[in-house]
Amino acid sequence: MFTLIFSDDVNNDIISAIHYIKNELEAPMAAKNHYEELEKVYLKLEKNPYRRPLVQDKYLAMKGYRSINVKNYVLFYRIVEDNNTVLLIRFMYSQRDWVSILSNE
Repeated sequence: MFTLIFSDDVNNDIISAIHYIKNELEAPMAAKNHYEELEKVYLKLEKNPYRRPLVQDKYLAMKGYRSINVKNYVLFYRIVEDNNTVLLIRFMYSQRDWVSILSNE
């Protein structure tokens, strides 16, 4: 089993996304469904984070970035093999320019 570590950015991203869906889109059930789907993804990553390939961007792949889709969002993470941890990095709307955002961090 792997241990999940949540970065401050990913925590803020998740809170913002759920808040946006619930309050701005006025879709509380959709927000709940997104959160429940995220919880399922957490369980999958704890069991086998290698199930997802490295991202296609060469620079980010070289840094070990992987991603997994959660509805219309993408969760980005890296595996830290030394201590069997998965660092959850960002959670972004899939249509954002995530390559630029992640490359500048």
